[in-house]
Amino acid sequence: MGNRTLSEDDVKAIAEQIENGITQRFQLNVGRGVLALVWRVILYLLIATAAFGAGGGFKKFF
Repeated sequence: MGNRTLSEDDVKAIAEQIENGITQRFQLNVGRGVLALVWRVILYLLIATAAFGAGGGFKKFF
């Protein structure tokens, strides 16, 4: 095997690919976190609505 060296353009291309991969993974993880938060809020709202309805709902105010 011969001695291989990378040119400046090669190093920039490799760094750009690594940066794109890191950015893409970060955005996917943030998206998953936001979706998990939204899903949790929806579930809490459903449970709160069910508890409110089971407790008599608006009938007790009128």
